[in-house]
Amino acid sequence: MAEDRRTPEPPADKQRELDARVEELTRQLADVVQSAGVEGRQDLREYAIGLLKEETEFAEAPGPPVASTNATASNPLGIALLLGLVSLPLLLIFTPVGLTMLAVALVLGVWGLLLGLVRR
Repeated sequence: MAEDRRTPEPPADKQRELDARVEELTRQLADVVQSAGVEGRQDLREYAIGLLKEETEFAEAPGPPVASTNATASNPLGIALLLGLVSLPLLLIFTPVGLTMLAVALVLGVWGLLLGLVRR
């Protein structure tokens, strides 16, 4: 209840309080590192820095990217190029499948070119 009656702190006071806490924690951490032996100081220092980076990066990490469901965002021209490349060897191995894939690649290629011209 006493906390509810407190007036909100100005941002500058809050920042000073946070700075003081960080400085105190830094002093405590430095004391622990200094108390280690000479051979262990560097390892402890690197370990502490790694932990700090890991903890603070996790808190700031953005959420997973939102998948785009917009079907018009992709151009069929890229798929046409890939299908055209795959259809060429298939023409030699199994001609009907190769011809079908080549025809689909041509249709997608023309469609992609038209979309590219219309969007401009």
